[in-house]
Amino acid sequence: MSKWAKRWQERVTRVGTERRTYADGTFLVQSFPWGFYHGGAAICSDGKVRTLKRIARTADTFFSVPASVTVKGKTVSGYVTVECRSGSSVETDEDPAIVRFVAYTYGRNGALLPGVRN
Repeated sequence: MSKWAKRWQERVTRVGTERRTYADGTFLVQSFPWGFYHGGAAICSDGKVRTLKRIARTADTFFSVPASVTVKGKTVSGYVTVECRSGSSVETDEDPAIVRFVAYTYGRNGALLPGVRN
């Protein structure tokens, strides 16, 4: 871990924020005691890990949190969810959990990401 990353981790821990790390370089940052979301990185449908441009402070359902990413300089709206690489909800050693971004097809820039699932 780099010197900067250690300093950031110490500062985050002091103010009650936790970085939950998942497979493939994805993560979500939450503050406690209420669990508000502050940021993260997610895998998009094109296979690239992108930093979340915006993320709602709270989930709109039990399984998803509204968010957006930047693709080719444009904002793509959608949601993030935590699931396994295969798409299942049961994590195993061979199929670890990841943070996945799913773009809204009806959004203005939804077509910028290939193979949108919804």
